[in-house]
Amino acid sequence: MTNTSLNAQLNPPSEEWTDDQWATFRSWLNDILRVSTCVVTFAKKDGDIRVMTCTLQPDLLPKVEIKENAVKREPNYNNMSVYDVNAEGWRSFIIRNVKTVEIKI
Repeated sequence: MTNTSLNAQLNPPSEEWTDDQWATFRSWLNDILRVSTCVVTFAKKDGDIRVMTCTLQPDLLPKVEIKENAVKREPNYNNMSVYDVNAEGWRSFIIRNVKTVEIKI
């Protein structure tokens, strides 16, 4: 396999998108991250730009110990939690702050 990438930014995220378009984008990104590694560029809360190589591929995620009395949290659809493969830890970003997504193939 070659180390190439596909720029998935045919229609880059836009501040003008509707809530439904953002929901579709989040769902698409979640599906892509479950089968591949992506380089996601986004603006942090403080305005700095961050580039993160991340995934949700089950075979690349650390094993999680499930606790009996764990508190179940309601999902926050404004954020996306991903595994940062370089930092080897869980990170999150605000979905509306995503600038580009590059799919690693």
